Amino acid sequence: MYMKNYDPVKATYVVIFILVSLYTLYITSAFFYVIILSALFAYVIHPVYSFCLRFLKSKQICAMIPLVAVFLLIASSGVVILKALMSEISRILEIPNTLNGFANMDLRQMVGLFEPIIQTHPGKLTDSIGEYLNTLVTDYVPEIQNNIVQISTDLSVLIIELIVIVVLTYYLLVESETIAAELTSLFPDRKVGMVFLEELNYIYQSLFVVYLLTCLATGIIAGLLYWVLGVPYSLIWGILTFIMALLPVVGAGTVYGLLAIYYVLVGDYFTAGALFFLGIIFLNLIPDFVIRPKLARSRAAIHPAITLIAFAAPVFVIGPIGIIIGPLTYGFLLAALRTKKIIGTSPVQTESSTAGAIEGPAKRAVEKSVELPVD
Repeated sequence: MYMKNYDPVKATYVVIFILVSLYTLYITSAFFYVIILSALFAYVIHPVYSFCLRFLKSKQICAMIPLVAVFLLIASSGVVILKALMSEISRILEIPNTLNGFANMDLRQMVGLFEPIIQTHPGKLTDSIGEYLNTLVTDYVPEIQNNIVQISTDLSVLIIELIVIVVLTYYLLVESETIAAELTSLFPDRKVGMVFLEELNYIYQSLFVVYLLTCLATGIIAGLLYWVLGVPYSLIWGILTFIMALLPVVGAGTVYGLLAIYYVLVGDYFTAGALFFLGIIFLNLIPDFVIRPKLARSRAAIHPAITLIAFAAPVFVIGPIGIIIGPLTYGFLLAALRTKKIIGTSPVQTESSTAGAIEGPAKRAVEKSVELPVD
């Protein structure tokens, strides 16, 4: 019976398809993280894209607006930080005075300054220093050249990856409605697929969108707090607080805590105390117990312990990318468990709850797929 239904042509097609699929995965493996980052980035900024669609009919323009806004934000922040660093470095090292001082001295004069505390004659010491520098340059120039080439190569790869992320994000935003409408066809049971995708959307919104907005609000509040208290470079410290707030194990307390310690060391106890107590109130309690619950839906509530493990644990296994892969994986499993719980109730409850859960999203997905304009 089995041999009667066996078709060698179909079997050959299946084998070829599997081999080509595996080879495709292999040659795309270098961009695996790039694809994940693009999908996540598109998901996070999709609310801005949807908001722009209310006023503009062009999907292409609406997709460009959040991308350009993010680029300008990152570029302006980088310029501000770079200017502040250059200013502080110039102030600490007093570059103009140092250069003018050394410009009027040769090596023998500089070595002669140390003549009272050294036993070797300055002339011999100068020759020894010259020989040592020549040896140092001869030994390490090839290694330095290799490092420069390696850094240039890595930088080129990074630029290409960033360009790919931007382009992929753009097309994912433009085709987001089509992708959402086709996702349910990947599931054997369309109803189960709708419930799973709805739960997954709630969880990812809590893990990524709500989390990012909460950290962004924390950074903005921190910048205002530092400015009110007279902390220099309050904008930079606010950006740094936002970045640290993204790291669950580190948190915003690292920034305002270190600033408070600094002001204790310089004797400004009022600023130190204000930073410490106001930081706890405005940068920890208000974001966690006021802002986050307001942004998150009750259905998407995730226990803080799960959030901490999802963001922190994978970092120790797969590196920095774990802060993205971890929540994606944990969110997927949590959505599967919640879907099983919804579908696995009593038959009467299953029919009613499943119908209620999928009726709205299913209709919207079908309507969107029907109304999609042909570009």
